[in-house]
Amino acid sequence: MTISKYFTPILFLVLGSFVHAQKVGVVDVQKTFDGYHKVKDARERLDKSKKIAVEELEIFRDELEKIVKELKEMEEKLKNPNIDSSALKSQYQEKLVKAKEKQEDMVAYDKRAKATIAQRQRNLLVEHLEDIRLAVKKVAAAKDLDLVLNASESQLGIFYFTDKLDVTKDVVVTLNASIQKKK
Repeated sequence: MTISKYFTPILFLVLGSFVHAQKVGVVDVQKTFDGYHKVKDARERLDKSKKIAVEELEIFRDELEKIVKELKEMEEKLKNPNIDSSALKSQYQEKLVKAKEKQEDMVAYDKRAKATIAQRQRNLLVEHLEDIRLAVKKVAAAKDLDLVLNASESQLGIFYFTDKLDVTKDVVVTLNASIQKKK
């Protein structure tokens, strides 16, 4: 017989007796994030940044399309045998270099913008997690809870809990209390 054969049932008995002897609550951290005014504000700023990046990329595209249009016009002129093509070929080559630079600039800007936005999204979680922890701690103390578990749907650890254990609304109210006091 292996130790794990005995250890697992003992672990469940210990955890089960702990949960029954202690007061437990659950909080949906995802709903808490969604309801927290600082997260909402940060998401609005993030959305504005995304919109600005899209607008900037559109400007790059418009400029590139203009250059491409000019290149096509030059190509048509180069086909005409009656036009002195040596100066036009030189202009065409310069315009071609400019088009490549513009395209490279656009791709580089797109990469930088995406990286910046992705970093801001990661920071959003980290930035406000401590606020949420402190609010959960306050609610747990107010409700005399010994243990508060994350009950987000993305978390697979909790499959069922009664609504009376859910302190999510209380945590969101606690987080947003500072904005209520300012009004």
